[in-house]
Formats: sequence, structure tokens, C-alpha cells
Amino acid sequence: MDIRYAIEKDREQIISLWDYCFEDQKEFVDYYFENVYDEKNTLVVEEENEVLSSLQMNKYKIRLRDDDYKVSYIVGVSSKPEIRGHGYMKNLMVRTLEEIYKNGEIVSILMAIDYRLYRRYGFDHCYDQLEYSIRTEDLSRFKLTSRLKRASIEDAKILADIYREAMKSLNGYTVRDEEYFRRFIMEIESENGRVYINEEKNSRSYIAYYIQGDTFFVRELIYSGVSSLKCVLAYIYNHNTQCKNTVINSPVDDKIRLVVENLKTCEMKLVPFMAGRMINFKKYLETLKLEEEKIKKIEDKSINIKVKDKYIKQNDGVFKISILDNKINVEKVEQNYDIELNINSIAQLAFSYLNIDEILMLNEIDENSLSYDQKTILNTLFEKKTNYIDELV
Repeated sequence: MDIRYAIEKDREQIISLWDYCFEDQKEFVDYYFENVYDEKNTLVVEEENEVLSSLQMNKYKIRLRDDDYKVSYIVGVSSKPEIRGHGYMKNLMVRTLEEIYKNGEIVSILMAIDYRLYRRYGFDHCYDQLEYSIRTEDLSRFKLTSRLKRASIEDAKILADIYREAMKSLNGYTVRDEEYFRRFIMEIESENGRVYINEEKNSRSYIAYYIQGDTFFVRELIYSGVSSLKCVLAYIYNHNTQCKNTVINSPVDDKIRLVVENLKTCEMKLVPFMAGRMINFKKYLETLKLEEEKIKKIEDKSINIKVKDKYIKQNDGVFKISILDNKINVEKVEQNYDIELNINSIAQLAFSYLNIDEILMLNEIDENSLSYDQKTILNTLFEKKTNYIDELV
């Protein structure tokens, strides 16, 4: 078994693996391998000149706790059926974690078909989305107040500005520039979808959607004001003779539920969406930007955390965390510990998915085993915020 980075001759075999494992339309697969795929970010398992498994580590930035982090988004995890269950994917995932750590990244993300497959490697549930299922007819009360226009590649800056404004109160979102939105439009259109922009004065929005039979499926609806949201909902309603049902994916703090007239006919579902992993625990803590007021609360205090990480040895051990001279100081020590957490729990704290009380409960740790100062440190380092991230490629 040879695990290595892909080269040009592997491309067709990797595409063949993708086609076998996933149900994407040919147009999307063509788009992906022409515009996103990069052999420098692709690992393969090869035997006798045959690619048996592969995955991509696509590069993004996410805005996490008021700082930008480069991340590898793991996608295209695929194996030939005859080698499944024989340890090939385990070896590939272990190598992947080694490569991401070596590249200096601090966290990583992936979209799991089944979380159980990836929890063993330290990835855990860190993002949800809210899914609305609405009868399109129930949007009849909303009226168009402006004319939406179909987005083109030239509108990438407008989309980036709308997105940036809407995301400023959220956490964990993708940092998107104009180049991202140029690819975004191409990706949506490769699957016969459309992107439309609404530019009302002081209230802008955009919608990316697909018409799937009698369903108006909204992949992303981003808005900066309620009036703009209502206008887009009116745009959706104007498809009522074409689409009887509307499905909208949104952030968990979305406001659609506040403006829909009849919630009894609107189904809302919390959908597990994305998994995260801590790649470099020490470096993550050292890069945290804490407000001076919060730093003062834990000045001259410390806590020893024992982290259990089976696959990245640099994360495995006891870390003494203290605040000295307004800076977070982290050192690996051979000392007793105050609390023990596995790397999965660390990820859920770092991505702000769970708070300290929830982690203590899930790990069956008696909160009275921690002093007030120790709990204050943990709550300060891992303050819970509202997360959002969209589907990536």
C-alpha cells in the first residue's frame, strides 16, 4: 500500500472513484474537476498502479472566534468496494491528519455522511443548519418591493459584500472573497441552479436555489434586513404554480420563522451538518484573541487539561494553560491534571458548538471537581457563539 499525493495520471481513476461513490450529476463532476480539484491537495492509496482510495483537502478560510483560520475541508473520501473494511481508509485518514498538521493548520472540517465513521479520527459534530419546509402558497402575503436580477460572474463583489454584512454576528463561517463567489455561481449553474440578487436601499440579499420537480429548494438565502428577506420570499411565492413546496436551508438563528404567517404548516428541522477537528491544540489557544476585560478575569490563574488524541501525538498529553502579561501561555507538562477531555470534545468547544457545562455533562464530569477559577478560565477560552457554515466543495 502506497499513500502519496496524486499526479496527473491518477485523475481519471479518481473521477471514476467519485462517480462510483457519489450521486452527483455529470455537469457538477465536470465543474468540480475542472475548477476545484487540485492534485496537490489530493491523497491516494495505490497498489500495482491502481488507485484504490482517495480524498481531497480543499483549502478555505473560516472566521472562528474573531480570527481567520486556514482549513483543509476534507471531501471526496472514496474507496473501491473490494477494499472496504480492510484498513485502507484508516491509513489514508491517519496520513491526512499528519499532512494537515505538517502544513501548519490549526483546525479542519468535513461533511460527514455518517458521523460514526469520523468520530474515531477526532472529527465531531460542530455545525447544524435549520431546514424549513413550507407550502409555497403560504408565502402569498409577501409582496415584491424591488426587482431581483440574476447574478453573473461580474456580480461576485456584490455577493461578497452582502455575505460579509450578514455574517458579522456569526461564528465559524467561510471567509469568502470575489473569487469564491465567481466559483460559487459556476457551481450552482453546473447543477442547473440559479443565483439572484435583491438590492434594495440599505437592505440587500441574494438567493441560490434549484427547482427540483415541484420543490423550490433554497441552498442559501443571505440577507441583511427583514424587508429584503420578505422581498425574496415574495420572489419564491411567485413560483407557486410551478413549485408547491419550498425547502430553505439557513443558519440556526435565522429569522424566517418570525415572518412566516402560519408556523403550523411550516416544518422546521434542525439538521446535523458539518464536523470539525482540532489539529493543533496548543497553537489554537495561543492564537485566541480575548478582550482585555476577559483577560483580566483569568489573569494569574491556570488550569491543567489532559487531552486525549489517538492520531496527532502533539495534542496528546497534559497542557498547562495560564494567563501571563495579558497573553495565553500554553505548555505541555508532566504534571497532574484538573480535567481530561478527548480531542472530539475539544473540537466542539473550539468550534463553539457546545459550552463547558454541556461538555461536562456529556463526559460525565462532576462540575464540582473544578474550582470557580478553573471554570472561569474554560468559559473564557471556549465562550459559546452562534455558528454557521454553508455547503462547500
